[in-house]
Amino acid sequence: MTVDLNLFFPPGASVLALPSWRNPRLVLPAQDLTQRWEQSSFYPAFRSTARAYRLFVRLRAAAKLARVRTLHSDGWPLQEFTQDVLPELANAVILMRASDPAQRSTVQLWDKKGRVVGYLRYAEKEIARSRLRRERLLLLRLPDGVGPKSLKYGPLGEGEALLKTSLLGRPVTVSPPPPGELVGLLEALIITDPMPVEVHPWVRRLRGRMAVDIDSWLEPLASRNWPVAIQHGDLTPWNLLRTPEGGLRLVDWEYGTLEGFPYIDLTHYILQTSALIHRLDPLEATREAIDCLRSHGSTSRDLSEAQALSLVRLAALEAYLKTSEDGQDCKAYLQTWRRAIWSKY
Repeated sequence: MTVDLNLFFPPGASVLALPSWRNPRLVLPAQDLTQRWEQSSFYPAFRSTARAYRLFVRLRAAAKLARVRTLHSDGWPLQEFTQDVLPELANAVILMRASDPAQRSTVQLWDKKGRVVGYLRYAEKEIARSRLRRERLLLLRLPDGVGPKSLKYGPLGEGEALLKTSLLGRPVTVSPPPPGELVGLLEALIITDPMPVEVHPWVRRLRGRMAVDIDSWLEPLASRNWPVAIQHGDLTPWNLLRTPEGGLRLVDWEYGTLEGFPYIDLTHYILQTSALIHRLDPLEATREAIDCLRSHGSTSRDLSEAQALSLVRLAALEAYLKTSEDGQDCKAYLQTWRRAIWSKY
């Protein structure tokens, strides 16, 4: 446990950790049964086995079988940070990322009526702080109806915090093809006229961080021009919400950029789902991504096989570089899986 829980809970609060204090993913107040059941729903799970395990840990939380700790502090820094914009804050639930070298945390904020009223991202390491600053910049520039709004940014404890609005909705169903409406949402984020690939800002930035020679990958893309788009940077089913009205919203923009490349978000979605949910090998995932890119939406049908393959390689490389910057071991499963996409296909 590296996060100071006294930042996020009031003095004397009783809290429990799921699945355990040895391996905490979710920390929540040990209140009445109904509140524990509702708040434990923040525990993430997308694969069928993970959903079964989540049900198990939620039942343990509701039954109060997990060990409870009582916190002791002189104040409630989270309340002090949020009181000018979210005075209704009553309690919080903390989600910590598993195996995250950058040690970021997401805090779900609740009011006394049992409603989620906001989210707070917290980071202490410099790389994680830089991600938060980038997310704030993206949220300030997003068109309405695409993602949450930034409410406040500033120091909190030994780190920095970004306070965001809450969005009504539920994660999309995880399936091999992305939701059909996603293409339209991403096209709405295009912000410039098309330009040659060699002068595109996303390509120029990627060249500056190159771990491999990408010239051959760019050749198929040079036959057409490409616009600049606002890019989410980590588009996955768990960062995509379907609203009660049926629309889509994107959350967690910490890897985003205002100078993105078309189709990279869509490709990343396919690759992450293939690797983490469906457990496809890199070659199978590459083939699926190529087929999906060429058939998903009207404009993508103009992509050639070679162009689609280039986009898959570029998306895998960018994800590899971002994760490496966070401190992830190059031998980790997902990093090895990504390298195979450009080295074996």
